[in-house]
Amino acid sequence: MTDRTITEKETMKKTGAKTKVKANAGIRLNRFIAMHTGVSRRNADDIIKEERVLINGKKIKNLATAVKEGDEVAVDGKKIKYKEEPKIYIMLNKPQGYITAVKSEIYSSTSSERACSFGRRICFKTVMELIKKETLKYKHIFPAGRLDFMSEGLLLLTNDGDFAYKLTHPKFDVAKTYIVEAKGELTPDLFNRIRKGVRLEETGLLKPDDVRVVRKNPSKFILSVDLSHGKNREIRRLMEFFNLKILMLRRVRIGGLYIGDLPSGEYRILNRKTAELAINNADKSIHTRNFRAV
Repeated sequence: MTDRTITEKETMKKTGAKTKVKANAGIRLNRFIAMHTGVSRRNADDIIKEERVLINGKKIKNLATAVKEGDEVAVDGKKIKYKEEPKIYIMLNKPQGYITAVKSEIYSSTSSERACSFGRRICFKTVMELIKKETLKYKHIFPAGRLDFMSEGLLLLTNDGDFAYKLTHPKFDVAKTYIVEAKGELTPDLFNRIRKGVRLEETGLLKPDDVRVVRKNPSKFILSVDLSHGKNREIRRLMEFFNLKILMLRRVRIGGLYIGDLPSGEYRILNRKTAELAINNADKSIHTRNFRAV
């Protein structure tokens, strides 16, 4: 069997106008893997490149391969049935002290960690431990995006690989708002320097899309910070550069979706329409909706 690809001919009418791919043309392999395993399309591409996929017993490495109904697909030797798994979208208010991962990794002991059944070795608590068993009946749920161990606030979990891809890939430019409480005095000069950002050798430019003052006094201040590029620990690195100690870092918005009054450690199941507010940046101008200082 040769690799089947979705060709330009299948996506064009005789007149040359673009149209949808015919129903019998199947779906692209990376999308199929994302739909049925919960991985992102980027990860699915890697799986294909590593020649870990078989269709009808034949090894596949062409990223443009299409899967049709009736095809037998296997990833790492495990067969995947051609069916649409029910999707779930979870909005979690992540507390501090949890890692954004499906499974915990083993680390050396610190006071903020939880003992596991590995003798003296321990592992971190994961956000999956906050999800009830009846919700986990949905297969392949994973965090769509990240919040670091000591950060809190809005985190989305899903088993929809397409949705997660749109939420996390830089090309979609999804805006997020964070509330940052820091120790120290916020002078006009310091505020302007934070807004202008800094360029670090290891990360490149760290520059917020927007920064606003929520509250300040001589000993501490609270800022609302908008980001869309999402570099790892961007706000923390920026504050560390100015020798500022972060007291609280909370994400309150992703796209047009706000955390509102959802209690810490609790979650809410969203319908698809509500979840898709997270990939809609139309509401970028509002910074502190439903924010309550602590």
